[in-house]
Amino acid sequence: MPDNKDTTLIIRHLEDTDPPQFEVQRLSDGKRAGPFKPPPAAGYPVESRPDSDLLCELRWYLEDFLNYPFPPETDHAERVLKALRDWGEETFRVLFANRTGGRMFDAATAADYANLRLQISSDDPRILAWPWEALRNDEIGVELAHTCRIERKLNALPEPRPIPANLPQDRIRILLVVCRPYGDRDVRFRSVARPIVDLIEDQNLPAEVEVLRPPTFAQLREHLRQNKGRYHILHFDGHGAYEGAPAANGYQLTAPEGLLVFETEEGEPDPITSSTLNKLLLDSDIPSVVLNACQSAMQSQDAVDPFASVAAALLRAGTRSVIAMSYSLYVSGAQEFLPAFYSRLFDSGHLQKAVMAGRQRMLEQPKRVCARGPFELNDWLLPVIYEQAEVDFSFAAQAERTKRESKLNEDLRGRVERMQFIGRDGPLLALERIMRLRPAGILIHGLGGVGKTTLAAGFLDWLDKTGGLTQPPFWFDFREIRSAEFVVNSIGTPLFGGNFPAMGSLDERIDALAQALSETPSSSCGTTSNRRRASNQSVCRRISRPKIARPCDACSTDSTAARPKSSSPAARKNSGSPRRAAAAPRSSCLASTAKSAGNSAAKSCATLESRSTVKTLG
Repeated sequence: MPDNKDTTLIIRHLEDTDPPQFEVQRLSDGKRAGPFKPPPAAGYPVESRPDSDLLCELRWYLEDFLNYPFPPETDHAERVLKALRDWGEETFRVLFANRTGGRMFDAATAADYANLRLQISSDDPRILAWPWEALRNDEIGVELAHTCRIERKLNALPEPRPIPANLPQDRIRILLVVCRPYGDRDVRFRSVARPIVDLIEDQNLPAEVEVLRPPTFAQLREHLRQNKGRYHILHFDGHGAYEGAPAANGYQLTAPEGLLVFETEEGEPDPITSSTLNKLLLDSDIPSVVLNACQSAMQSQDAVDPFASVAAALLRAGTRSVIAMSYSLYVSGAQEFLPAFYSRLFDSGHLQKAVMAGRQRMLEQPKRVCARGPFELNDWLLPVIYEQAEVDFSFAAQAERTKRESKLNEDLRGRVERMQFIGRDGPLLALERIMRLRPAGILIHGLGGVGKTTLAAGFLDWLDKTGGLTQPPFWFDFREIRSAEFVVNSIGTPLFGGNFPAMGSLDERIDALAQALSETPSSSCGTTSNRRRASNQSVCRRISRPKIARPCDACSTDSTAARPKSSSPAARKNSGSPRRAAAAPRSSCLASTAKSAGNSAAKSCATLESRSTVKTLG
């Protein structure tokens, strides 16, 4: 909740004024100053650019400059930044370098600039598109976005519904939607998600992350319907676009309004427009949304609908707070912003303070990866926050930081802690997609030492940390396996008790085990596809086969991972020791392997029905 020392100053746009006029209002007592006529950002000149427009030039700088960061474009970029700084200073002077507005500002910042909360209030998408985060007090020589909280608010919306009474108060629960529908051209699967998950894990933060599986819009709607009041934050990690914005990277789409790109069940792009998001996520009861998606907060100067952007549409659907991106965001920028954002959120309990901390981190670490290598880009003003009503996360700052309870057994946890599982995002994404199919099992095979065991253990660790395991997985060392019956008994004992090995014949135990597993839901936040429902736990088996993989396969990187179609998914290699197999068995796999293999451990691990085996080349 707001601090008692906080002061909210509303910069309110006066409707039907041309050029746009504003007044400054202090929320606590209603005192007003104005009207004022700051310079419109649209049409603000950039030096040496005839007929220039600051907004168009700013978009070029943030989205296209790093495609060719060499002279003379570096000089062009400096002129754009100077124009942005000049606009920020001039607009600040118009609003606050007057007697009444200045006194309100000075009073709000007398003790600390962090006590000031600036709220941009308008229903005009052209005004919402102005770079308000660039407001700059030339007396202290810094943009206000680094010292105080700046947010946007729509006047046309009623007050949002109350927060669900059953919303957990022990830890922040985050539903993470990771969409990578563009195959080898896409960004790495966990490039954004892993830093967040590792931050929570390493610092024992009071939070839980669940990954939506599969990341389809239909699954999101269904999962939210079944879990009303469970999540504090919906985090979308993927691609977005607005009004047909062209881009050289090929990820943005043509659209007359904002959109997010989900996946189909086959892993193909599925663009969902802001109007559809508004209609179909209505009453989803998600208090806050984080969108690290390009242009998810973008508004255009020719727009007439204030709800055309994804951020505004989600507010209309009932969300209280939305953090989104006003232009296209580089992955290396998101990797700076998001960990700092979440870290401050857990410490302070304030979304606005968390956004400010994320911007500060982007300012401190401005280099972004491009063709020239790491190169400086001042993109700290990209993250914006739309807020209709504040969400109180103060319970997180007060919560006890305890270690998450893992579903992995001690042996497997020890292996995960010892291994250095870095990268491998291609194979992990392929395994995630294979899990959507209905195979009897997943076979990872390749040359000895290429990392089959590391991949299997790393995948289970990822599932464990992201809500992908509803039951503890089974993990076997092939050196300990003497027969197929040993595997059957090892799986059955935790489910049926210590007397399972004596419960009838091997075939009877297999049938009982198959029945029990078929009634146990598989992993993950939502593998509930009508066409591809996995009725029980997944299998991840691997065997060393020195003659299977060619040298080029064994040395390939994770960027070559294939995207599975309905019948032939595949993944590629990793590095590590080839001595163990991980399994959370499906009954169909168990029956086909154990019955056909007899007492041969090698056969029981290698024999799978060809019609239902999914191979991931190591």
